[in-house]
Amino acid sequence: MRIAVISDIHGNLMALDAVENDIEKMDVDEIWCGGDVAWGGPWAERCIERVRSAGWTTVKGNTDVWITGDPQTAETEEERVRLMALAAAHDISVDDRDWLLNLPLGHKGLGGLLLVHGTPESPFAGPLPDAGPLEFAPYEGMAPVVVYGHVHRGFVRRLADGTIVANAGSVGFPMDGELATYLIIEQTGTDWTITHRRVPFDRRAVMAQARVAGGKIEEWTLEKMGPEKMGA
Repeated sequence: MRIAVISDIHGNLMALDAVENDIEKMDVDEIWCGGDVAWGGPWAERCIERVRSAGWTTVKGNTDVWITGDPQTAETEEERVRLMALAAAHDISVDDRDWLLNLPLGHKGLGGLLLVHGTPESPFAGPLPDAGPLEFAPYEGMAPVVVYGHVHRGFVRRLADGTIVANAGSVGFPMDGELATYLIIEQTGTDWTITHRRVPFDRRAVMAQARVAGGKIEEWTLEKMGPEKMGA
C-alpha cells in the first residue's frame, strides 16, 4: 500500500496543482488530506471543490472550522474579530461549509496508519519538530505511524514507545522552505518507508492572485508569503 498524504493547502491552487502533478508520477494507491483546505489563500472554493470531487480521505483542520465562521479557540476579542473577518472574506457556500464541519477528526487506514490534523485529541494544536517529549505524548500508543499537519514543517520523529510521528508539511504555505511539501508513505509487511516530496510552485503568481482578491485574503497571503520571505 502506497499513500500520498497532503495537508495545509490553504487555498493555494497553484501549489496543489504542482503537488498533484508530482503525485501522478509516484504510483500511489490512495491520496489522503490532512485538512486546512482553503483558509487564507485566493482559491478557497476551488481548492475545496478539488478535494471534494477527488474523493480523497480528508480530516478536519482548525481552519476548516474557522472558515465556516466559527472562531472557536480565539482567546481575545481582537483575535475573534480577525478570524471572523477572514472567514467572511472567503464567503464559502453553505454546502462547502457543511462538508467541512462534517469531516472527521481522524482517519485510520490499513496497517494502523493514523491521520489527524493536529493531535488525536484536537485539530487546534500540534507540536513543532523540536518540541519536548511531553508535547508528543498524545500520539503515543495511538497507532504504529501517526501523520499530522498544522505546523507546516515536514519531519519524522520516533517516540520513546516506538510510535513513528510524521508531519506532512504544507502544500500551500510551507514554513520550512519555499517548496510545497507532502508525504509518500509505503508499507511493506511490518516495515514503513516515509519520504517527503518537495515541489516548486509559482509563489509570485500566488501573491499576484492574492492582490487581485484584495482585503483580508491579500493581507493573509502576503503575511505568509511576502517578498521578504522570498529573498526579494
